Amino acid sequence: MAIVNGNVIGNLSGKLGNLSARTVDGRTVLAARPSSFNASQEPAVLTVRQKFSVTAKFASAILALSSLVSIWKKVRNVASSVFNEVFQSNFAYSSIEKPTEQNIIAPEGFPLQIAVAAVAADKITATIPILNTASVFGADEVNLSANAIVCYYDPANAEDEPFKIISLSKEVVAHNFAQTYDLEIDLNATQKNTAAKYQHSILYVCVVTKTAEGKVVQNSSTFTKLS
Repeated sequence: MAIVNGNVIGNLSGKLGNLSARTVDGRTVLAARPSSFNASQEPAVLTVRQKFSVTAKFASAILALSSLVSIWKKVRNVASSVFNEVFQSNFAYSSIEKPTEQNIIAPEGFPLQIAVAAVAADKITATIPILNTASVFGADEVNLSANAIVCYYDPANAEDEPFKIISLSKEVVAHNFAQTYDLEIDLNATQKNTAAKYQHSILYVCVVTKTAEGKVVQNSSTFTKLS
């Protein structure tokens, strides 16, 4: 493995011949891959490979939400990428078929006890509880970012993928932490089409507090609901 400092040829990513490249904290990391190999078909190896694929898709969905990226950056190991931190925190909880209700979309934070939440054909809804009883918030924490991941599974058509994941978020300006908040996030046309293909879902919700300037301060733990 080699680490290339500087951007003479820009940040690299992907594969070229037997080399693979990725960018971590502005540095390009090059690694040589075996020129040829036969993938093991042992059951234990296949299980790991399937869990790896499931977890990678789940991590990618999380990284589509900028507020969650900021939270994970705060807790990651300095030698690890944000993706790797999310991946390592979730691998043990993934099954070989799909993510489970034990997977998390944020590091541990203040409790988020949602009494009412639903995944509809065209939107997700959740009643965000009074938060100032769950944590202490500073005077600069004035806005709230609501983030959700929906994992759809059990396709009506067996030819469709076993599961699909969508990422959703909503920014709430001047949030009142002493009141409940009725969260509602509409699905776009593509997301509605995805939802229509599956019979069940897992909803993951996390809220993140922000300053008026948009700086992330703290986060809740992950709330999950099967439906």
